[in-house]
Amino acid sequence: MVATLLTWLNARPADRVNVQSSRQLGKYDEFTELNMIKPILGSLLALAIVACSSVPIYEPARSQNDFGYSDQQLEENRFRVSYNGTASTPRATVENFLLYRMSEITLEQDYDYFKVIETDTECHTEYRTIDDEPCPRGERYAPMFPYCGFGYVCNPAHTIKETKRYEAVAHITLYRGEKPAEDPHAFSARAVQDNLQSQIVRP
Repeated sequence: MVATLLTWLNARPADRVNVQSSRQLGKYDEFTELNMIKPILGSLLALAIVACSSVPIYEPARSQNDFGYSDQQLEENRFRVSYNGTASTPRATVENFLLYRMSEITLEQDYDYFKVIETDTECHTEYRTIDDEPCPRGERYAPMFPYCGFGYVCNPAHTIKETKRYEAVAHITLYRGEKPAEDPHAFSARAVQDNLQSQIVRP
């Protein structure tokens, strides 16, 4: 160990790197490289989690006001279908999910195509206040005085964030046979599923 250290001290800077690399290669591979890779792996994992969490999920609603699709049979071949999206679900995705659910109902009921009798997409806007710089612990703010101090209620700087979510609703009638080519409100259930299948991500 001492001889190795003396050799390293007497060597030129370039040779020191070579000596150190050759003598401590095993330790470097096991510890130094691992420590260098850990932050990178952590960042990649975080990005993967964010990416997965942002992908819209196609699923049934668990309750009346929950996110997802729900449907109600009105008559033998008439249904009311809705899809309630989250704040991160774009409007186009909500409407495509609604179309996909209508195609599922059509095939489940042993029909071939459906007609959209009535449809509507509502935008629900919500506002949320986010505190930017809260007062220090123990300090509170008096609304009538522009400073923080003990004994007052804190009123820090804040940002108002706007979020939007979409809910699409449609009434449909189911039919058997070939879809009328001249009717723009008629959709082939098989064609809809074939075209939208790539967008469907289930839980």
